[in-house]
Amino acid sequence: MPGPNGDVVATPWDRVYAFFHRWRNHGLVKEFHDRLRGQVREQAGRDPEPSASVIDSQSVTLDIERLRRDGLAPDAVSLRPVARLARPLADALAALHWPTDDRRQRRFARDAAGLVLIRCGELRRAFWGWSVQDWTDLINASGAEFRRLWGGQIGPNTRPFVFVYAYLLGEFTAFERLGRFIRPALAHRIFGADRVDDAVQQVCKVLAYWGRRDADRPAPVICQMLLLNRSPLLEDLTTDALAALRGHPAMSGQWGKDLYGLHRAVAALGHADPPTSGHASGPAAMEGVPAAWAEAVERWYATSTLTPKIRSSYRNVLAKIGRRLAAEQPQITEPGQWTRQTCASWVAAVDRMTVGDFSQWTHGMRSQVRLGKPLTPQSKSGVRLPRGASRVLP
Repeated sequence: MPGPNGDVVATPWDRVYAFFHRWRNHGLVKEFHDRLRGQVREQAGRDPEPSASVIDSQSVTLDIERLRRDGLAPDAVSLRPVARLARPLADALAALHWPTDDRRQRRFARDAAGLVLIRCGELRRAFWGWSVQDWTDLINASGAEFRRLWGGQIGPNTRPFVFVYAYLLGEFTAFERLGRFIRPALAHRIFGADRVDDAVQQVCKVLAYWGRRDADRPAPVICQMLLLNRSPLLEDLTTDALAALRGHPAMSGQWGKDLYGLHRAVAALGHADPPTSGHASGPAAMEGVPAAWAEAVERWYATSTLTPKIRSSYRNVLAKIGRRLAAEQPQITEPGQWTRQTCASWVAAVDRMTVGDFSQWTHGMRSQVRLGKPLTPQSKSGVRLPRGASRVLP
């Protein structure tokens, strides 16, 4: 060691070792190493933090039992080699809204953190460098498969806490990859039950006021919207935020069915602009129909006093008639040429008709699997000559 006059003074080895022993036990040696490494990397023009692919080899030796015994404190003996990984997990756990006095819940939370750390060792990557697929593989699309893979040492309710870590630390929102899970429970843990329930109740109250009988049914969808928007506040569901949700993969399929109505409810609360219908004004132009026929049908559609739903249904049938005439009786181009014979031929055609015949389009039809199969009696009655056809056909 340097002496007071700058000369080197020998220091007893036991004193040097005592300092080293204390520093090592308190994690200071690793901290000194990390700081020196950061300075060297900065001098080389690189990021001071090592690549996410560089993980201490000791992380592979972690096991659930040691983590249960030592907890998630970064200074715990078993976690010192991976303190930089354990600290964010502990911080995320501290920020959750959950019963911390529940011993079983604490165990599930620690087990979930342990799985994340163990998987870091297996992948040789820190979790902040994981891809969406890495998180998906750990969470698994099936709760039963998750429990089977990790065996009896992992509690059945560990998986939801892995969700939490993925959401908070990995910004994971690929919920469409995870199969079935309880969205409200996840939102409660992350945002707090009071704030989530308040938002859900505000929206459901608007839906109930509009006369929706099952106004509480969309609650899971509302929770998913809050999670995807990463905020429990309805005022954060702005017009732009709702437009982004509409295109999010997690809102596809059944999860997107209520989005239009929920957007309307959020708009009614004053947080966003009302949604557009997504359809052009009026019905789609008829294709494959003689021009004179289409003109007569559209004139009837625009002036009929029937309800919009009935008018639309009749218009579809009249368009089918026009397409059949164009295909099989092209000499008939306008309603004035309609006779008893053409009426009888239409009735006979309906009896032989199959799903998709004379439709303007078949892609996306709900009866896609039945294309080409005979119409059911109920369907045949739906394409009979409409009662309102007398206004169009002589």
